[in-house]
Amino acid sequence: MGQKITIKILDRRFPLEAESQEQEKDIREAAEKVDGKYHEYLSMFPDKSPEEILSFVALNGYMEVTRLQKAMDARDRDEESLQARLRSYLENIDK
Repeated sequence: MGQKITIKILDRRFPLEAESQEQEKDIREAAEKVDGKYHEYLSMFPDKSPEEILSFVALNGYMEVTRLQKAMDARDRDEESLQARLRSYLENIDK
């Protein structure tokens, strides 16, 4: 069972449970980033509603997730290619 924690985003408190100290740290950092990004967008788009601004925050976060996933996929493909080339090289050494 995890540890109960409370985070604050946009002056609202949210009770959560963290399974480890590392997860608690990650949750708290993420909450701070959401709050910071919200205020950043609020200053850029003061006429937008909180819901619209939070939509921008979510979109920004998922764009970053998508970018990182693509980078990881490319790295995995590169690794597979290198492994195949290495296997081929090692097989040909004996010949």
